[in-house]
Amino acid sequence: MACLMMRSAVSMTARSGMMAGRSTMTATAPSHSLSASCLRPRSYTPRWLTSGTPKKPVKKAPEQTAFQKQLNTFLGPKVMPPRWTMAWYREVTLICTVFAITGTSTMVLVRPAVSKGLGLKGSFKEGPWSFRICSLVVMTPIYATLLVCVGTVFGRHHYFRHFSVKMWSRFGIPPEMIDASYHQTKKTFRKW
Repeated sequence: MACLMMRSAVSMTARSGMMAGRSTMTATAPSHSLSASCLRPRSYTPRWLTSGTPKKPVKKAPEQTAFQKQLNTFLGPKVMPPRWTMAWYREVTLICTVFAITGTSTMVLVRPAVSKGLGLKGSFKEGPWSFRICSLVVMTPIYATLLVCVGTVFGRHHYFRHFSVKMWSRFGIPPEMIDASYHQTKKTFRKW
């Protein structure tokens, strides 16, 4: 209580000095002595905020295990090497291999699905149109899913996820619905 009275006396003296037009603000302490902690400014926290509930300790992020670190490195974004270097040729060969495996696997899965599952017989070249349209409708989600799966097996999950999201966004699905970081990735994404 004495501290509170001391502070109010100091602040009233300072205010009266400002009103009188003095350039320096001096506060005179009363004749009785108080501790130095009374004169230090203190941040005000209402008592109703601090009473009742104890403060919870701040939780630190759990340390990652060696496996989690390795998995994040394997699945995370990779920097595309400079063009025409040996590392660039390896990266482009890997990307083309993933696209080749995905395209072939999609055709192997889609043809039986359309002919046996939907009962449509035909081909892209000879028709009928119902077979062509159903093949495209069935092929798109299978291709996008396989692209991410095969890309993940080859350690390029981030790269092929971006391609898959871009593919779906061309069908009118907003890319933010699928990948919240799409626009950030798009700024720095380099195909080749």
